[in-house]
Amino acid sequence: MTCVPAGSRRPAGHAPDRAVLSDPRSSVAPSGREGERVSSDLRWAVTDGPAGTAAVALPDDGPAAHLLDRAHGVGFWCSRQAGGCGGPLVLEAEDGVRPRFRHQGDTRCRYVGREADAGPRYDHLRYQRALAAWLAGQGHHLRVQKVPQPDGRTGLHVVVDDVGQAIEVQLAPLPDTVWRRRDDRYRRQVRHVTWLYGPAAQSAGDTEAAVRGVAYSVRRHRTGLLVGVRDVDGGTRWVPLGACRLTADGFAAPGATEARARHAERAAGRQEAARRAARCAARAAQQALGPGRGRRGASITGGRPPAPDLHPLPFPR
Repeated sequence: MTCVPAGSRRPAGHAPDRAVLSDPRSSVAPSGREGERVSSDLRWAVTDGPAGTAAVALPDDGPAAHLLDRAHGVGFWCSRQAGGCGGPLVLEAEDGVRPRFRHQGDTRCRYVGREADAGPRYDHLRYQRALAAWLAGQGHHLRVQKVPQPDGRTGLHVVVDDVGQAIEVQLAPLPDTVWRRRDDRYRRQVRHVTWLYGPAAQSAGDTEAAVRGVAYSVRRHRTGLLVGVRDVDGGTRWVPLGACRLTADGFAAPGATEARARHAERAAGRQEAARRAARCAARAAQQALGPGRGRRGASITGGRPPAPDLHPLPFPR
């Protein structure tokens, strides 16, 4: 099978040729501004149509690319859901050359000459599809809103109305102050909010784990997702998303209950240590005043120094 020559066109909606051998001269040349670095390798596509969400990433070797081509015989598209043009793509896999997707002919698309920009914008589709299937399998109805992020990635705000909950898929770094504002806003709208932190958002996950005792990381794994249950000791227990459930009480994952119990035990220990330190300080201050002095304050509390005020945590529990 041969590639579609540059300049040829297909009828709208026509599936692209499943070509795997190509002449490099038929590829679209990069068209970046002078002096700007561009990439000629388009690595992402979808297999379910111009506005599809079934995203695939090309493997690095030709034989694996051939297998991908045979597995998705309908074709590949530049998805509008990732900001693309919706046009069909040709898979090129020459011997000794890294495989890539290519637009047909002289297609006008934001990714022609900017192919490397596609990766971050396709990334959320793989999370979205797996998460939607997981929720639908439990009988939930969901609404998905895209959350544009400064580094070009797209986060997901998933609202599950039948249980009054929201799931936040955070794929870009997030400062603590921004996390706090968004978390507060979402918690005013629904009963429970669950954050799933991608590889680039781990610092925000560290904050939540320190405050609430547990945070959830998320990673792509083949066509599904893995959820990492993180505790205050820095440990992470990885489980398939299918092992988790969304219930009326929130997001339930293996190991989360134990992580919260460990956090509560640590918090109780810190509070007791603070009380002991306050009692010691009060006794030392009373002794420094000398006999007969400072007894008035002690009598009010039955001979015990007053306990220190314990201020609430800066974030919701």
